[in-house]
Amino acid sequence: MYRWIKDLWVGSEPVEFVSSYGLAESVERLKAATKKWSLFNVSEQAAAGRVSEARVSLQRVIPMVGNSFKPVFVGRFEQAQGKVVLTGRFRLSWFARLFMAYWFGFCALFVALSLVAAIHKPPAALMSLAGAGMFALGLGMTRLFAWFSRNDPVWLSEVIRTALHASASVEASPASPASGPLGARPLFIPIATGIFCLFGVISFVGALQGAGGMHAGGLSEARLPGAARIAAAVSGALLPACAFGIYRRHLFAWWAGFTVLLLGQGYSLIDLLTRGDPGNARMPGLLFGLGSLVVAGIWGRWWYAQRVHFHR
Repeated sequence: MYRWIKDLWVGSEPVEFVSSYGLAESVERLKAATKKWSLFNVSEQAAAGRVSEARVSLQRVIPMVGNSFKPVFVGRFEQAQGKVVLTGRFRLSWFARLFMAYWFGFCALFVALSLVAAIHKPPAALMSLAGAGMFALGLGMTRLFAWFSRNDPVWLSEVIRTALHASASVEASPASPASGPLGARPLFIPIATGIFCLFGVISFVGALQGAGGMHAGGLSEARLPGAARIAAAVSGALLPACAFGIYRRHLFAWWAGFTVLLLGQGYSLIDLLTRGDPGNARMPGLLFGLGSLVVAGIWGRWWYAQRVHFHR
């Protein structure tokens, strides 16, 4: 257990990757085989991060999948015995280590204070069990997330070896998309399909409920305006069709994603501007509207990068 915690904090044993090229070319080839990290600019799994002579920091990025406890390769290029060598370790990011230090430090302090308080009030000793439980929870959570990314070091190592080895081309590396639009279905495709289907069901159910009816308690429901009911019903019918198109990876479904995003933002803005006097909620509403535009822009940029996975 101690060794596992130590490896998480300090990192793995040092690893080396011998390059078949000179220093400058090695750096450029590794840059070409990787991407500058951007969550919304990666359409396929890739090795992403910073590559320079003095520092290399790479992690495996999988679209729609986040894990703060995944290993990150951190190293630098060196010249030894006439060869260029990339040396480094696989370790947690500084954010994950800081979080672990805060969590375990707080648990240890809580247990210590509980034991001190138990000197005067023996029942307070039971509070230390809560601290121990939080410690175990943090340890289990860290270990579970580390298990999810257990294959990342091997995958990243293969990317680096492919980029630095003379007999391999950068274009064939795992960091590059292995297939075009007709290749293996990316993970985000079934996720987006499910989201569109869910929104379609919600829209259709909202249209039916908005037509009026009775609560279980006998109170009449408020009716939606006729245009709103029609729009909700149409959305409930079209969104599953778009979901089918996304699953089959048709280009029209990719365009439909932008349409849904724009219509959603447009409806939110119109609803905000056409309300009566909002009173004290005016400023929070405006801030929420601006924030939603920023979020929509970020997701729109990410969706644009997924164009390579759709075909006519």
